[in-house]
Amino acid sequence: MAAARSTMKRVSTAVYLSEPAAITGAASSSPVSAKGSTQGPGVVLLCAWMGAQLKHAEKYVDAYRKLYPTTTVVLVRSNPIDFFRRARFVEAIQPAADLLRARVHGPAGPKSDLLVHTLSNGGCLTLQELNEQLLRGREKGVSSPAATVATTRGIPARAFIFDSCPGLSTLKSTIRAFSAGIRNPVVKYPAVAAITVMYGVLRLWSMIRQQPGTLARISAYLNSPTSLPPVPRLYLYSPIDELIPPEDVERHAAQARIEAGVTDIRMEKFEKSPHVAHARTDPERYWGAVQRVWEESGEETTVDK
Repeated sequence: MAAARSTMKRVSTAVYLSEPAAITGAASSSPVSAKGSTQGPGVVLLCAWMGAQLKHAEKYVDAYRKLYPTTTVVLVRSNPIDFFRRARFVEAIQPAADLLRARVHGPAGPKSDLLVHTLSNGGCLTLQELNEQLLRGREKGVSSPAATVATTRGIPARAFIFDSCPGLSTLKSTIRAFSAGIRNPVVKYPAVAAITVMYGVLRLWSMIRQQPGTLARISAYLNSPTSLPPVPRLYLYSPIDELIPPEDVERHAAQARIEAGVTDIRMEKFEKSPHVAHARTDPERYWGAVQRVWEESGEETTVDK
């Protein structure tokens, strides 16, 4: 089937909205209703990796448009500075929370029409902050269709996809993550020096406060029994990922079963693809796994994969 033509609308500095042509205009304000398990998602929340260029993140939007022509995709981007200026980041992604409130009805689980696709630790930061915004909205009694979002905890997803995440930080992975977008060596070497100093200061500060680091806190949050709903999860990862070791992903998946009560956990290990490159390296396998977790998470009974 040919993909439905869509436009990418910039909603804020961090949020973009892609809707199929059939529902752009007046009809786009209508809430998304629950569909059967064999239908595509009404909404995909796509939390891109840190520093993702729009043209690269759009490839995932295009892939969803081909798979599910009538799906609305909410794309949220993050940058390295967002890890340190949380208040500004929260403000920038507020429109994404508003879109979820307006477009998604009902609780998490097999009848939900929302699929959440998270890439790398930058995407995990986005997911955490959006989840907190929805929880805070519920606590304040936000008057919107999303009042029913929280009959279970957190974002009312039918399934979560974690691509190349979550992972804990090392000096090597931190340097790679924060300098990945810097091509000019005149700029890159001073940046690496600054990142090294920053990493040391933050590690020392964490030791003094006797608290885990930022990425460790985000990783733990995603498995907290009071954060995300215990719906099916798909982890896509690789043993040659230089930013996120496979052990971090496998440990997180195992903890999700114990700490978050997730019973349907699927692991797709790509042997030859680097960080956030699994879709490019083996698109058939990648998007096949995405389709399966969506379709099978619509069934009332789920099993380990």
